[in-house]
Amino acid sequence: MTTMYDDLFFRSNLSDYGQLPSPPLAYESPDIIPAGLYPTNNPQTFFSSNYNQDVGQNLVTDGPNYIYLRTKNLSNGAQNGKVSLYYTPASLLLYPNKWQNNALKTSDSQTEVFLASTAPGGIAVTDNPFFWEPGAISADHYCLISRVSTSRHDNPVPQVGSYTDMTEFILNNPGFGWRNVSLTDANSPTFDTTVDYTQGTEAGRITFQLECTNVPGGAAVAFSAGTPGPSPLIVLEKTQVPPNNGSWNTSVTCDVPANYQTNITYSYWANGTKPLQGFQIRLKALAYFDESSRFFHKLRTPQELGASPELARRMSAQRGVVLGSHATISR
Repeated sequence: MTTMYDDLFFRSNLSDYGQLPSPPLAYESPDIIPAGLYPTNNPQTFFSSNYNQDVGQNLVTDGPNYIYLRTKNLSNGAQNGKVSLYYTPASLLLYPNKWQNNALKTSDSQTEVFLASTAPGGIAVTDNPFFWEPGAISADHYCLISRVSTSRHDNPVPQVGSYTDMTEFILNNPGFGWRNVSLTDANSPTFDTTVDYTQGTEAGRITFQLECTNVPGGAAVAFSAGTPGPSPLIVLEKTQVPPNNGSWNTSVTCDVPANYQTNITYSYWANGTKPLQGFQIRLKALAYFDESSRFFHKLRTPQELGASPELARRMSAQRGVVLGSHATISR
């Protein structure tokens, strides 16, 4: 007899509407969503609007992949919960002991993310994506396993030791989702560097400036952090380095809330070029102040701080300070 689940759930595939037992074709969940190399603006709106589609992408090998989860609320009222995401190399039988200790984290190092639906039938989406830089493996893909825990169904990871137990697990646990994800080398960065960023107790407007020294024209750079809070998000999408005389930079300016913490990953694509002697990529965090600040006359002009011509024009009436920096150097 078919009954309906009564809580937040992950679909097995696009034809799954929450029936019990679940469709036996697991490993195709459209609610585990590898979204690419950059976090998504307003993920709740975007991923709830395309709920009838599978918009997941291949994972980029050694790249900064951002992965969102979405659930549907089949309860008779508002519901919330926490979701987790696990990974394992491909295996014919995904017994939990293969993946239960492989929890992925967000950019701010969380293994659980809160989500909520305010009404029955609502779609709840993580605003803080999971972050993963998967390495190449001998198998052709990874498997991702999602879990949602609510007050109604805690959904602990079960002890499963036989294929009979595994059958029971797949058919009767809509609080778990399964997805096979392939790897691609297309768009894989030559290298990624990840650095911690902590805002401190004061909100403020911060300029994140990526400086390239002796980086050949034709290469490309990017940086990103998935943790929500800043406006806009801390994201510079892949940008090609123009022909230059040894130095070039670009930046993104964000309003960052107090006590914000994340990890920022900056990436480099050689695109067939070779590093020049003295190659360096440096990520800086800068703050600018206007003439009303007591710091103004002690600080440097945007040009002195290496601002791009566009930023220097925009900030010409202000003076700035480098709050911190991190560099990757080729020797």
